[in-house]
Amino acid sequence: MSYFRNYLAQRLEFSPGINCLTGNNGAGKTNVLEAIHYLALTRGWSRNTEKYTLQERAPYFMVEGLLQTDDDASERIQCSYMPPKGKKMLVNKKPLARLSSHIGKIPLITVLPNDTQLIYGAPALRRKFMDSFISQYSPAYLQQLIRYDHALSQRNALIALLNEQGRRDPEQLELWDAQLVPAGRAIWQARHGFLTEFARIFLRYFHLIVSDKEQPEITLKSHLQENTAEEWQERLIQNRERDYHAQRTTQGIHKDDLVFTIDGQAVKNFGSQGQQKTFAIALKLAQYEILAARKGTAPILLLDDIFDKLDIYRLKAIAGILDDLVSGQVFVTDTTLERTQSVFAHVKQRTVRYFRVEDGTVGQV
Repeated sequence: MSYFRNYLAQRLEFSPGINCLTGNNGAGKTNVLEAIHYLALTRGWSRNTEKYTLQERAPYFMVEGLLQTDDDASERIQCSYMPPKGKKMLVNKKPLARLSSHIGKIPLITVLPNDTQLIYGAPALRRKFMDSFISQYSPAYLQQLIRYDHALSQRNALIALLNEQGRRDPEQLELWDAQLVPAGRAIWQARHGFLTEFARIFLRYFHLIVSDKEQPEITLKSHLQENTAEEWQERLIQNRERDYHAQRTTQGIHKDDLVFTIDGQAVKNFGSQGQQKTFAIALKLAQYEILAARKGTAPILLLDDIFDKLDIYRLKAIAGILDDLVSGQVFVTDTTLERTQSVFAHVKQRTVRYFRVEDGTVGQV
């Protein structure tokens, strides 16, 4: 990678097993993980961050990786950003016409420090958690999301315009409803199908980390119960006046939410910091298993600063999961080499390689 975050130029070779990057806060550990994220998902931790990722006064940044596939083939992935031309992705030296076509080709799961926002943050974060994950194994779902978001945006713009003009135009609204409903029904169905499988696998991982004394549960909260075209039309018609006053569409799958509980109590209100972090990690491990099964290949797993707020018992349980149940390449960051070595001391089935990160330079320990 070149001119990427705090790296002027860095070449790295990782183990196919578990890779541990240790160093002080701000040394650049997380930046290595973000570079991998760019290669897999065409972007960093959040959208439109390229101008902050580029080093000050640098003409461009570039991240390049050689991916070894299960059948011993290799792919060279390159992501570059040059203002004002923007971002470009190349696969085996061939540019991608659409960045979205690359999403899902390299399956990847991240566990980040701010993942606990999934627990106590806004519903939009939990919808994004579902949507971005399902999109990795279902291009059709991603297309339905794009259609729904476009129809919703146009419907909201029309509502705001009609409200500004002080008039009503149900026929115009029905034109956008006709596009909104089919996409919305497909998304609702996919989310429910996802959750049926996901909740069961999540429960198993949660219990592997903490025991089965606590009983977590995940449910989908939605305005829609039957998900029929008739129910959609009825709700959209019934809420038109409310929509006019709010100047937006107030009901639909864009208002769905995931509800997380332990022993019947909301995790966001009653869960300790350790419980919230354990819940979030179990969510991501369940994602990993499902994605591996759907894609037929083991995803890359990025775990950034996961040791904070967890006792050694839970950390060693997670290390056991990475040893026994995770077959893909793993990247872990922590501030302390000694603690990391202690956590992974009993890993037997996988190779563990340690790296020291200091001021934008990475060296193997």
